[in-house]
Amino acid sequence: MKRLLLITALLFSSYAFSQNALVHINAKFNSSNDWYGLQSIDKAKVYSGYIESNPSIKDRYTITKVPTLILYKDGEEVQRWEGGLDMKLHVTTREVQDIIDRF
Repeated sequence: MKRLLLITALLFSSYAFSQNALVHINAKFNSSNDWYGLQSIDKAKVYSGYIESNPSIKDRYTITKVPTLILYKDGEEVQRWEGGLDMKLHVTTREVQDIIDRF
């Protein structure tokens, strides 16, 4: 819970939004499908958490599928990737990094 609360606090801080922020949200029951590329991302602060730790995050960030990756630039959502029917993200690290590099 502390982890997700930290994500929420950081997302609302101007520090987190003075650069790119990549947020990974999943559910504990689907943790085996956490997105593999989080440790490989450059030029973005990376935050990760589970919706069970803070259920309000589901509504606040309109999470309808897990896992979900959301890229923010200066406080604005610029890209979102959502899990498919198999509850996995079908996006490569290179694809995410290319979007980050554009900003």
